[in-house]
Amino acid sequence: MGFSETSLSGTVPSEMGRLQSLDSLVIDHSKIGGTVPSELGNLSSLIWLVFESTNFSGSFPSEVFLLSNLRALQVFECPGLKTESVLHGVVRNMHKIERLGLGRGKSGRFISVPTEIARLTNMLSLSLLDFQLNGTLPSEVGLLTKLTMLRLHENAIVGALPTEFLKLSGLNILDIGSNQMEGKLEQSLFSQLTQLHVFSINGNWFSGSLPTEVGLLSSLRKLQLHNTNLSGTLPTELQLMDKLTSLVVMNTSLSGSIPSKLCSAILPPQELKCFGGECY
Repeated sequence: MGFSETSLSGTVPSEMGRLQSLDSLVIDHSKIGGTVPSELGNLSSLIWLVFESTNFSGSFPSEVFLLSNLRALQVFECPGLKTESVLHGVVRNMHKIERLGLGRGKSGRFISVPTEIARLTNMLSLSLLDFQLNGTLPSEVGLLTKLTMLRLHENAIVGALPTEFLKLSGLNILDIGSNQMEGKLEQSLFSQLTQLHVFSINGNWFSGSLPTEVGLLSSLRKLQLHNTNLSGTLPTELQLMDKLTSLVVMNTSLSGSIPSKLCSAILPPQELKCFGGECY
């Protein structure tokens, strides 16, 4: 059942909890609001639950965490809805979940990523955007070996990338931009995560050079390194990245030139946003 980009308003009736055979509920870009009824916790067949860009208010009902068959939960852009309890509720109860997306709800207290996240071994996609996360990333994230997408953009996460991230060899998207993370980019990061399509670390305090092993990322399409403390010369191995369409390295201490092979692949029509270096 879906209510997408509709002019419908009002609230979700508690009677919806009687739809025992309902397997999907999507309410997005809608004026529907009010509180989320706790009776949704009775939808035992529900597999997919999405609330995005709605007028919901109040707290996210804990009864939803009892939906043991749920495979996907996404709650984005619901500024009146308190979602700070959702991450821990999912970790404690919803061990079959494969896709979790949370963010840009009603501001609350800062929370950290719990070590118990290791229980979510079926997780394919984890997006926690502008979710009031702080503290360091637990090494247990590296146990989510089925992950193909990890997006933790716009939080207050500190510390270095755990070495256990090297176990996430199936990652296609790694976006940890706009946090407070630091440390060096190890060679092994690029030699192990060779399936990356997107690598975004912008807006952090990462330092040191960009390893030549970045050239091993033959499937990479987006490389965002801007607003970091990276320094040194851009490796010529960038020319091995035939699929790269977005390279952003401004506001760093990186120097050098962009390989002509890469420039011709990006310009035009895309805009090559760089530090002001030249193509050769």
